[in-house]
Amino acid sequence: MVEKFGPLKFLDKYTRTSVAAWALDELVVSRVRAAAPGIAVRRIPYTPKELRSGGRREQDSLFASYRQAAAVGSFVQFLAPRLRCERYLVVHRHGGTQREYGIGISQYPYGGPVHLFAMMFIRIYDGRTFELIKEAPALMTEDTYIERMRHNFLGGPSMQVDIAMFPEKPTDAVNNAVLRDGVRTMLIKSLDKTLPTLLQRPTPPSPR
Repeated sequence: MVEKFGPLKFLDKYTRTSVAAWALDELVVSRVRAAAPGIAVRRIPYTPKELRSGGRREQDSLFASYRQAAAVGSFVQFLAPRLRCERYLVVHRHGGTQREYGIGISQYPYGGPVHLFAMMFIRIYDGRTFELIKEAPALMTEDTYIERMRHNFLGGPSMQVDIAMFPEKPTDAVNNAVLRDGVRTMLIKSLDKTLPTLLQRPTPPSPR
């Protein structure tokens, strides 16, 4: 997302642009594998059309909202027959405490700051019942008041960058190595911080 905020919210401009060349999906899968040694981790493919419709018929796609846990769970059930797994893990974009959402760059009005951000949410489902087992935002630090003020004041991983980094055209973002490396670094740090705890299995009781 390339987000240019106006002095009033209704003047905000939001533009989507493809950064497929950054290989962020592959990066996420690699961090899940690193957090789950000894466990087979497979990526379940889907098309953009399927993501928009959530496995429903085309005419229902307008009403699908993947910001809701129930909708994400329904999408997992839709994909599950392709690959039967003990657990399903979903890493998806989410909004923070301000106007930023997902992965992108934002510029505030009147010469205000420019922020690069990568705010993701993790949900883990039972492979048989599709019950939500665990969930958490992906954060680079502990979720304390002090750390939120220092590192997560947008509600998730972010970093302030030079105003010159804001792309003149949204499509320029993909060729900006500073933006690419910044997003990848934030994703790695936040996933490596959050995933191990979520994937930790309870220790079985010792035999007496």
